[in-house]
Amino acid sequence: MPRLPLLPGLAASLFLPVACAEPFLMSRLYGLPQYNGMLKNGGVAMYGSMDLGINYQQAGGHRKWQVQSGGEWTSKIGIFGRELLGNGWKAEFNLEAGFNAGTGEPQLPGVAFNRESWLGLEVPGLGAVRLGRQLAAGLPLFVDVFGAVGTNSAYSWAGMGAVQTPGGLRFNGDLGAGSTQAEPRVGNAIKWISPRWRGFNIDVLHAAAERSDRPALSSRGMVLSHISGPRYLAASYNQTWQPLDRGGPDNVRNDFYGLGAVYDSGSLVLSSSFKLDLPRRRENGIARVYTLGAIVPSQRHVYRLSVVYRDTSGALNAQRQAMDSSALGLMLGYDYDLSKRSALYLRAGGIRNYGGSTLVLNGQPLPADPAGNPATGASPMGLSIGMFHNYF
Repeated sequence: MPRLPLLPGLAASLFLPVACAEPFLMSRLYGLPQYNGMLKNGGVAMYGSMDLGINYQQAGGHRKWQVQSGGEWTSKIGIFGRELLGNGWKAEFNLEAGFNAGTGEPQLPGVAFNRESWLGLEVPGLGAVRLGRQLAAGLPLFVDVFGAVGTNSAYSWAGMGAVQTPGGLRFNGDLGAGSTQAEPRVGNAIKWISPRWRGFNIDVLHAAAERSDRPALSSRGMVLSHISGPRYLAASYNQTWQPLDRGGPDNVRNDFYGLGAVYDSGSLVLSSSFKLDLPRRRENGIARVYTLGAIVPSQRHVYRLSVVYRDTSGALNAQRQAMDSSALGLMLGYDYDLSKRSALYLRAGGIRNYGGSTLVLNGQPLPADPAGNPATGASPMGLSIGMFHNYF
């Protein structure tokens, strides 16, 4: 899932209210018109990112070179607007479209504003309500030090359970029919964002289906967070409904529990998280995901490290037979800041599949037999070098 590394809408609500040394994560957001003071008296502003590089992938002997968009920041263009209504009330909107900078194609075919498309009202003391396509109420994506970008991130592939099956790529596809993953962004949603009180904040979201062939209730969730100086803690619970069979009337509820912790002093970022993916169907398995990460900025240099471990119970292969399945993901990163808006970056990482695990990295398919069954034990690897420019 290509995603914005630092989650502007949520990350700012986490860090802005607390007076402390400038957090590294927050410093990456100060240019956005939503937070940089440009619209303190209201107005409309554009923003965006261009990110392109060269990517090399290898999986079970299959090799591929390609031009890659969104290696660090998702390539996108957005419009943010704010009107001051008086007495602290604010009306706001956000439109944001992700695209492939190498081809110009939209991130999601047929969806113009595929990342953000919401209208909201903020009231002092009561918080904010937003309607439309927006970030889900889950653990913030900056829990992953690579921002859970949909390319060079072990979290986005190993952590999300991106399983290759005979029928194609399926998230949590080794847990049984009807298993899926929580989306980072959801449409047809209403979300309430509470004011922060003594460091605590809660987001609650309810979303209807975007497609007629899906359950009427698509997803719902909540995340509770607490800020104390450089320390951030969060706990989330989400539910998503997935059809048991394509076109069938029956659905499976998938529950997702998450815990996350981030320490951001400005000169050092440490993160950890735990996630439990639990399809509510007796025949299905469960997945547990553990992550550790670090960012060390030093003047123009930024070093990143992420380790992701996914373990399962009751996992099933393509023949619906029980199997042992686990995987270890690693991603290393280096950024060289050319300016506050532009940088060069290098990424290298891979996923080690154990047992019957068939996780992929960066969408590179594993070798498969004539029936389409992917090879077990193959370990995908990737290397990327690129550049981004944020025009905000």
